[in-house]
Amino acid sequence: MYALMALIACALIAYMLLNNKNMKTYNHFMKRKKRLEQSIDFFNATEKYVNQNVIIAINQEEEKICVSTMKKGSPVPLVYNFNEIVSCEIIEYAVTNDSTSINNQRNQGVAIVLADSVEKVIGNISGKAAGDRINRIDLKISFKDSRNPFVLANFLFWEVSKNSEEYQTASKDVSHWYSKIDDIIKKREN
Repeated sequence: MYALMALIACALIAYMLLNNKNMKTYNHFMKRKKRLEQSIDFFNATEKYVNQNVIIAINQEEEKICVSTMKKGSPVPLVYNFNEIVSCEIIEYAVTNDSTSINNQRNQGVAIVLADSVEKVIGNISGKAAGDRINRIDLKISFKDSRNPFVLANFLFWEVSKNSEEYQTASKDVSHWYSKIDDIIKKREN
């Protein structure tokens, strides 16, 4: 009797875990992350950053950078020499709330470029920036490549408060990689 109850309880728990939407989303993201990591197995990285949308890796000895992003569900790795990096910038997309808009639309994007501690609003689509909500943080890396002139390395891709731990972590990570790439550009220019 107890064995049957234990078996039913285990089956119920297994069913709940396997059908949990959050668990499915998590598993999907982990599979994407693994596919991205596998896409650069050929690259000998001295340092790398990976999430489910991007992997950035550098090899200091060979002076190369590899960026792999998801395009149409497949990872696309690109490898460049340090001297092919043109620029980089951090772009944050603030959530807007235009109470005077006819449709009163939320989640319209405002791209804020953060470079050298200066904020410039580029492309305020509609309304005023809410100021305390962000729905995306990208590191835009430009290259001397006519086919792929830049890559948007996505560090945050859902709406969060600027006070949240998620925002602070993503902001710290993107700042680290901005500094690293900016240092590469400055060393090349000197």
